[in-house]
Amino acid sequence: MSLQTLSLQTLSFQTIVGLTGISLLLSAMLLRVLIFFKLKKQTGYFMSILLFTVSFVSFSGDSINFYFRGLFNDLSITTLILLTYYFIQPDANSKQTQPLFFLIAITGLFFYPTVLGLGMVDPYSWGYINKDHGLLPPVLFLILLAGLMFFSLFKNYSVLLLSLVLATLAYQFGILESRNLWDYLLDPLIFIYALATIPKLLFHKQS
Repeated sequence: MSLQTLSLQTLSFQTIVGLTGISLLLSAMLLRVLIFFKLKKQTGYFMSILLFTVSFVSFSGDSINFYFRGLFNDLSITTLILLTYYFIQPDANSKQTQPLFFLIAITGLFFYPTVLGLGMVDPYSWGYINKDHGLLPPVLFLILLAGLMFFSLFKNYSVLLLSLVLATLAYQFGILESRNLWDYLLDPLIFIYALATIPKLLFHKQS
């Protein structure tokens, strides 16, 4: 078994961002497990940083993050922001993340069934922001996005605002390989996690 560090110089910027996102996800998952078993915070962060680094090491051709990227695909900018925020504030019940989880869950419940062909609407096509499907859907989509930004600014939901703004900017600069704005705002993993988190958030609100 040969070991070598993944050569980042031969990869495109979008690929590096995708691999980094997967490494961040793996590190956050490890940190969550270590916190669950009540290890010291310093130990948890050290092990997470170590895993983040090791995930770029190639084992007989493929690195760990390269392999998992093939399974999960690229993570959205929203997910990357939430993962980063988790390392700063490892609390899923943070008042800053709650609105974002609710928004992700509600959006995903509408978005994913329609993408799979249920219904007459194809919201995924709106994310290309072009004239192929008419101007009205993309324009309404952008108006809704801007409205959510103003709402999060008014309510002081900084994580929600940061996610919306950075996802939109990342789309403009082509940070990810996808050219669809939806892929910058949402992905299946964060939708599933949001659905699993909502009952816990509702329980804490009632207690």
